[in-house]
Amino acid sequence: MTSLHSCINKYMKTKLEQFKERNQKRNAHLYASNLTEGYDYVVCPVSQERVSMIKDNYITAVLEMKVEDYPVVQRICNKRKENIKSGLKQIDTDSGLSKYEVGQQKARKILSAVGKDGITGYKKKGQKTRNTHMSKIDKFGKNGYAQIASKAILKGNATKVEKGLILAPYLRNEFYRYKAIVTYLTEKQRSKLNNGYVTGLAGKLGAWQVDHNYSIMHGFVNKVSPLVIGSKENLRMLPWKENLQKHSKSHISLNDLFSVTSYTKERSDYEFKIILELVISDIENNTSPNGANLLERLYETTLPE
Repeated sequence: MTSLHSCINKYMKTKLEQFKERNQKRNAHLYASNLTEGYDYVVCPVSQERVSMIKDNYITAVLEMKVEDYPVVQRICNKRKENIKSGLKQIDTDSGLSKYEVGQQKARKILSAVGKDGITGYKKKGQKTRNTHMSKIDKFGKNGYAQIASKAILKGNATKVEKGLILAPYLRNEFYRYKAIVTYLTEKQRSKLNNGYVTGLAGKLGAWQVDHNYSIMHGFVNKVSPLVIGSKENLRMLPWKENLQKHSKSHISLNDLFSVTSYTKERSDYEFKIILELVISDIENNTSPNGANLLERLYETTLPE
């Protein structure tokens, strides 16, 4: 009877309650008063339990949460990290290999073995992973693979924004219109630059292209007047391969740019401010991007000498 009651009580307890009971027995040493949070243990912000590591399986099975919805906290204590590193470096006396290398060899051997069904462990693992990802369909109809790809793209783009390789999405419309002015000015200078060069698109044998020493994107990010970026002094001819590899990098500094164009920072700042006001007005009024029109309206504004 006692056994039956204990089984019923265990069944009635939630997964989290069961975990807490097990954890406080198994990890009783983590509740000592002389320990330091972060080094000796980490605390789950949901259950408030002390553990050495918060695993994905704990989040999904015990807390019944999605891993991506779990709070961003330290998930492994520094002491466990150190123990793992030192343990993996230990040398196995029989093979002369580290424990990590022994473990890798053992895993490869197991996964390479062909089972009774004629399938290797690697193939079974691949099939299981594929079935899991294909069955995870979100509200947009994307399977697990598509969801992973979407997250990777977003994360990659965020990193590129931080590094200054691309612009944040909310700035792209403004940049596109700023670039239209620079492109218009650049085209007016093209004939003065490409005389004697074979010009063409990327991929054309021996083709050269007009390049901006101080890039258009850096000009926009650093609030430089488009008249400076599109000036002849900021242009050069470059083989298409070098131009393609350059991306949005700048060949000269902003100070050098002002020096070669004989522009003051004050004048550049003022022109950029006016242009940005015109650009924002055009966006609000759904006006089509037009570099020549924006430039004409800039010239109509009283500019400082």
